[in-house]
Amino acid sequence: MGFTSVPETLRATSRSAHSALGELRGADCGKPVAGVAGALPGAKAGANATMYSDTWSMTFIEWCTGAEAHGTAFATAADTYVAGDHAAAGAIPGSDAPGGPI
Repeated sequence: MGFTSVPETLRATSRSAHSALGELRGADCGKPVAGVAGALPGAKAGANATMYSDTWSMTFIEWCTGAEAHGTAFATAADTYVAGDHAAAGAIPGSDAPGGPI
């Protein structure tokens, strides 16, 4: 049992993740919820909306940070696979490059 890695696919996934995050990071997910506080001045729901808005904004920022790390991990994995292939190629007699005669 095994698997085949395609480093360029991993790198493309990393680029896609970072591109999407570039667009998402500018989103203010808490802003619409914060508007509830203004619509219900003095109400308990208004205060709760403000608290939820702040929490949702922080959670979204944390999610973006985690997603960015995950996207970076794809590029790191690609580099690791390529380095391993090159190291293995040098260790196998008669193999000049990854994918060589075996």
